[in-house]
This record gives sequence, C-alpha cells and structure tokens, in this order.
Amino acid sequence: MSRLDGTCFSHSGIAVRKDGLDGAPATHLASAQVKTLPGDSRIDLGGVRWDAFSTFRPYRALYCIPMPEPRRRRALAYLGRFHEAAGASGTFSVTKLVTVAAGLRSVELRVSQPELAERIFTAAREVATVRAATCRTPSYYCAELVANAYGRVFTRGEMVPPRGTGYGIGDATEEPRWFTRLMRRVDDRVDGIGNREWRSWRRLMGVLVAEDWDFLHHGLTAVTRSGVAALTRDVVGGPHVPDPLVVPPLDPDLADADDPIPHALVTPRMLWAAFGQGTLCRVRQSGQG
Repeated sequence: MSRLDGTCFSHSGIAVRKDGLDGAPATHLASAQVKTLPGDSRIDLGGVRWDAFSTFRPYRALYCIPMPEPRRRRALAYLGRFHEAAGASGTFSVTKLVTVAAGLRSVELRVSQPELAERIFTAAREVATVRAATCRTPSYYCAELVANAYGRVFTRGEMVPPRGTGYGIGDATEEPRWFTRLMRRVDDRVDGIGNREWRSWRRLMGVLVAEDWDFLHHGLTAVTRSGVAALTRDVVGGPHVPDPLVVPPLDPDLADADDPIPHALVTPRMLWAAFGQGTLCRVRQSGQG
C-alpha cells in the first residue's frame, strides 16, 4: 500500500479525548483497525478503536495535522455514532483495503498499460461505491473513516502519488496456474449469487487474476506479513520517519481527473495532501525522544 501510495504513511485516524473534556489536548487516536475490543473474547472483525497516543504502535512514528474548528466539530460529531462496545463500533473492511490498493495500481499502470489500468480503476471504483459505509453498514478502512468524518470530496486526480524511491510494484512476477484454476472454481460456485456487492468484488478480482497477477502476489504477501506482525507484535527497529513530502502535481494526461471518487479510494497520503501541507507535526509517544 505504501509503495503504491508513494509515502510511508500507513494509517490514519482522528485525534480525540476519551474523558470528554472540551478544549483540552487530544490524548487518543480514533481509527478503523483490525483489532479486538478490550475484554471481548468473541471473534471480532475490528472496527473503530480508541488508542492512547503514548502506546499506539510504538514501532511507528505518529504525526498530527491541526484542523480548523468547524471541520474538527464535524469529525467529532461523526465519531459520536460509535462506541467502544460490541456491535457499536462498526467493522474493519479488508476488502476495501485491497480495493484502494487496486485503485492505486491502476494509476501506476496508466502509462505502460492504459487499457488495463482503466479496467482495474473502473472495477475498483464500483466496489468502493457499492460497499460505501453507511449508518446501516458501518464498515470502513482507516482513511475512509477519516474522509467520511471530515466530509471532503476527493477526485481521481488526487490519487496520483509522488514518485519516490521504491514507488510501485512492477510487473515481473509469473502467475501460478493453480491460483487461476482455484479462482475459476470459486467463481463458478458463486455465479448464481445475486448480491450487487459480491458481483462487483468478483469483477475486480476477475480482472486482477486474469491480467495483473503481480498486484495479487505483492498484495497477498503484504497482507500476510502485516497480519502476522499484528498478531505477534514481532516488529523490530525504531519508528519510521517520513521522507520529505512532495505534493504531486495533477497529471494532465489522466482521464477524468476532476471526477469525484468514493471515500473508500482515499489514502492516508491523500488526507495529508488535502489537510496537512506545511502543518504536519510529530506526536511524542512513550519511549521516544
């Protein structure tokens, strides 16, 4: 995800206080995560979680962006619908995490394989649209929650990332035949399902399996590694500090650059570019200088 998005930003949320004191500095980060509720022994699909700054992901650096008061009030009001209790905190959507990465992959391919890029983007946009979070289906990935809370409209042109070192995933991975056969069998079994959300997801996966195995290879590897790290906390090294950040210019050759995109295609880097140019500041965490 960070390679496709051109920065090391990997998560986003909203700064809050859990004690309800108005005007006092924030102490916690409210964000959508794959993380169980405190004290909940049941199977948990994640959702909105409130983590103290002092202990939040100590292997990562934490930064904040000061927001104008009207925007902050809107975001806090949006968060008011969630509570730290089973059934009241929404869920985390791994599907949307894959979908936004696919949307970014379409940007990477737009010069070398423009027709494939457009097919991937169209399929990703459909998934993000039909699976948009609502009051009845509050399922989010991290940047989608923040974009909804602040209510800003984002465009396709804003998906274009900076071209830093290590950007993109390339196209040198050979597709294994067993994976293609497996996906076809799964597709045959669910073909009769009349669910619009499932059909959109199946179309996206169909394009990726048939024409962009490189993306799936890197995506599955990254999800597996991050899942193991989250479960075992087996992370070494100090916090990551972002490279010098450059807002990429809008690409004049990108089709429909001004078209709005669903919030499920927004990334942490896009949030920074929209809200935090020149105002990003480090949050001191426990054990960090």
